[in-house]
Amino acid sequence: MRSPNSAERIREIADHVSALVSAEAFGNKVARIAQVAVDLYGGLGECRKYSAAIGEALEREPPPFDAEPYATLYQESATDPRWMATSLLTNSEREGDGSRRLWSLAACAPDKDEQRQLKRHAVDESKHSLMYLALLDLAFPNSVSVEFRNELRQLSPGFSMHMKLFPVKGSPYAKVPTIDDFLQMNIAEIRTTIHHVMQRRALEAHCPPRNRQAMKRIQDSLLNDELAHVGYTAFLIEKLSEGADQCNVAALFCKRFSDFNRITTEELGDNAFDCSLACCARRDWCRAKKTEPNFYDG
Repeated sequence: MRSPNSAERIREIADHVSALVSAEAFGNKVARIAQVAVDLYGGLGECRKYSAAIGEALEREPPPFDAEPYATLYQESATDPRWMATSLLTNSEREGDGSRRLWSLAACAPDKDEQRQLKRHAVDESKHSLMYLALLDLAFPNSVSVEFRNELRQLSPGFSMHMKLFPVKGSPYAKVPTIDDFLQMNIAEIRTTIHHVMQRRALEAHCPPRNRQAMKRIQDSLLNDELAHVGYTAFLIEKLSEGADQCNVAALFCKRFSDFNRITTEELGDNAFDCSLACCARRDWCRAKKTEPNFYDG
């Protein structure tokens, strides 16, 4: 559903959406992101079934990541440069892992449109893994050794659109994608969008003035991609909902919001946002985690 955007258009979208989400009242941010993403990247339709289902789910399972205590904890944590730098590292790790999983799903998708969208998403997240490392370099120059920085590049699988799809060896996500998969992706991408808007402000306080313009260009591209991911998954949910009972779709959305809300609450207990058990197990710089988040983590 995505069309090419100029750098100026990407900047305009990012500035507009960032201001819109920041100004939106807590409890309404998720719905606002979903609406804006559908308007920008959801295809020609209004995604009415999707909008109705997510609206019902938000009423029944209001997410903690759309609440003031969550934002306050993030803001307080982000004043610590070490915490902020570690957050960028875990963002890079998470995007790289998500890219590999999406690549496997794309390889198994029988529908060509779904396959193309999933492949694009996997390539985006592969790219995002490196972009978060670039943000680390800009906000915290010389914060990691050259050797460690070279190791960190391996967090990205390096996928591109010209590469042939294949299931990643041993991946449990080498399967035909379902509406449930797209529901989980959609929620995860909305949560990541909220995190990204908070991160934009937090990073500016740490970044040297000479690097802020370059940092903002990366942030604008990241936010635009997240919105595109929300939009295309909303479109696919709408498409796959055709002929389905609206109550069933809404009930599944409620179940997945409940899952994400539980995971988010557990993360908050460890003062972590979007962390990954796989990351923490491999990296001594990562936060200790008790439970593994949902697969689709943005």
